Parts: sequence; structure tokens; C-alpha cells
Amino acid sequence: MRHVILILLSFLLTICSGATCAWALGEESFGNQPLNAANFQDWPGIVPVVNHESRVYHQWVNGNEYCFYRGNNESLNDVLKKFAATDEKVHEVVLRPGPAVVDSFNKSKTIHYHWNLHLVGGIAKMMTKKDQGANIWSKHPILTIYVGGNIQLDKIKIPKGVTILELADLEKRYSKGLKSTDTTVRGWSNGQLARLDPYNESNMKAIARLLGDDDKWVRLNAVGALAIFGKKAEPLLPTLQETLNTDDQQLKTRVKETIKKIEDAKDKTKAEKEHQEMVSKISQFRKSLAK
Repeated sequence: MRHVILILLSFLLTICSGATCAWALGEESFGNQPLNAANFQDWPGIVPVVNHESRVYHQWVNGNEYCFYRGNNESLNDVLKKFAATDEKVHEVVLRPGPAVVDSFNKSKTIHYHWNLHLVGGIAKMMTKKDQGANIWSKHPILTIYVGGNIQLDKIKIPKGVTILELADLEKRYSKGLKSTDTTVRGWSNGQLARLDPYNESNMKAIARLLGDDDKWVRLNAVGALAIFGKKAEPLLPTLQETLNTDDQQLKTRVKETIKKIEDAKDKTKAEKEHQEMVSKISQFRKSLAK
């Protein structure tokens, strides 16, 4: 079933909690009913990937588009083969630790998935032309695989012509976004970097530095992004408390919300250990492909 609605959503849709909101035209569909091929002419050959039978959810917001898939290694390898066969000059595949979930627009449904396809077109494509924008909104389709559970790392078959990326590669790209001269890019980069690895202290500190940004929207997004780190962000509580010394009620409210989320966050020591172990395995897997 497809829903096309005018929604009030975060600029950092599915990426950053606590972002500034704006009205946007959004479309979502559940299941794997084929999407109109005419909507994907900017990416020749991508339709077999978009409409793969393993797709369980699709969302589009002003050209920022995601397809979400659920399956096993067999269906994933079929998608990889089709992805590598597209006419794109660049075929990037990200391997990162799972599991992965996404909420529907009204948050009435939580969808579990194993990989997603990200396409940037329409209005969103304009962001690639801003300073450091292409590091946040890729000009080429990107397939992201969440390793673990149904997806066994040693059974993933990487086709010729595909470039494998891991978290460290994306961290470098997103970190450049934090230094963009464009406020939208800087603001969005906060959430991208936080969601990429909520256990990375270096990324957390880089985001915290934007609490002093000259732009209010960037500061709001930096505050919201810090909540994603949970208990990891406890050392930043004094800094956040100092940020409450402002006449800006919107910022003050956001800071209070983030402080509460950090204070109430559960201990994720076990999850962090499992995450780091998988990051290491992915890195080793990537190195083995180069031999």
C-alpha cells in the first residue's frame, strides 16, 4: 500500500533525532509492489534493484529516497549482482554492523530490514552541489548492508566493480560535512555522524564542538544528535548544562530533552562490544577481498 502525504518531518529524516522540523512532501509504501520505472530514469539499470522481491518498505521525501529490504544471503547476493550491473560509474556498498530498523512516517510501524538502497534526486539532489554536500548526499546510489543475524559476512559475494566501504570511510566523509560553509550541510552532518556509530567518542566530541556554532539550526541539531550517544555522552552533561544559559527557548527545550535522554539511557556495554567486534570482522573481510 502506498501513502503520499504532506508530512511534518525532521530535515534529518531517519537519521537524527531532535532536528528542526519542516513541511515536506513524503511518500511511503509497504511491501514489494513494483514502483514506477519512470521515476528512476536518472539511474539507468537500477529498477531491478529497486523492485527486488525482497523489498519490504520504501520512502521518498523531496527526492531523498530509500528502499529497505529483508532477506538472507541468497537474496542479498542477487541484489548485489543486479546493483553491480547498473550503468553507474561508481558502485559503492557499505558494510556495517546490524541490526537495522526504520520507522514509518507516523511511527505506527517499525520495519526490520537487512539492507537498504539510497538514491538522491529531485530537490534533495541540489544538496550535492553545496560545500561538502556530496559527502553527505551521494551523487551515486549507495547500497548499505547490515551484517549479522540473517546476513552472514563470509557468505556475502562481492561482484567485480563494486567498492566496499566501512564505517571509517563514511566517518571521514561526514566529518567533512561538519566543517561545511553551508548551514544545512553542517546541521545534517551531526545526525549522520551520530547514527553512523553511536559508540564513537571522537565523533561525539566533534559534534559537541558545534554546540558553539554561529547558526541556531546547526546548534539545535548538534544538541539533538548528542542524545543518540546515550550514556556515552555523560561527560558532556556539564557542557550541556552551560548551554541552558540562553534566552532561546527552543534551544533550551532541546537541551533539556537531550540531558534527560542521556541521564535515562541504558547501559549498552555489551552491545558496544558486539558492535566493535563486528566492525573488526568487516575490516578483515574487506582486506581479504584485496588479496
